[in-house]
Amino acid sequence: MKIAIGSRRSVVRFAWTAALLLACAACWRPSEERQAKNAVNAFYDVYMEVRPSGVPTKEQQVEFKKVISIGLAGLLDAASTGEESSFRETRIEGDLFSSLDQGALSYKTLQCEIKNTPAACEVELTSVDNRNNSKLVWKDRVFVVREGERWLVDDIEFLGDRPFMHKGRLKDILKAIIEDAKSPDI
Repeated sequence: MKIAIGSRRSVVRFAWTAALLLACAACWRPSEERQAKNAVNAFYDVYMEVRPSGVPTKEQQVEFKKVISIGLAGLLDAASTGEESSFRETRIEGDLFSSLDQGALSYKTLQCEIKNTPAACEVELTSVDNRNNSKLVWKDRVFVVREGERWLVDDIEFLGDRPFMHKGRLKDILKAIIEDAKSPDI
């Protein structure tokens, strides 16, 4: 069987092009900002699915531990243990992961600044005001850290701009819950 020289060149050119494309695809990684945004999106996807009220239960934490840092996972675990071991009512009622007690119904990751560690990502969250069915929109800041090759959520700063919204940082709230659980029940 005889193959024309022109078609051999075409086959060789095609093979080199395919090899080059495969090599480039293997080397390509999303930008640091894209990876940080993906981590935030993965966290809020879990949040929207699990919808915990208060400190997530041990069962709920299984899903969250896939998208949060080791440090945040440890605080959630300790806070959950403190809640379970106390005879008092739960210390946190409502949503723990957003500025609004009722939680968010949707989210949009806006931008991430990777200049420092942890990286800071701004997230727009929305819900509905039950008093008048109006749309509530606010922003929270999510901090992500690199653990190994992955970006993971490490903390949340509550930036809600209404008087009835949470303020502060998630890790500080969890630390307060843990300390409160250590004090004797009355």
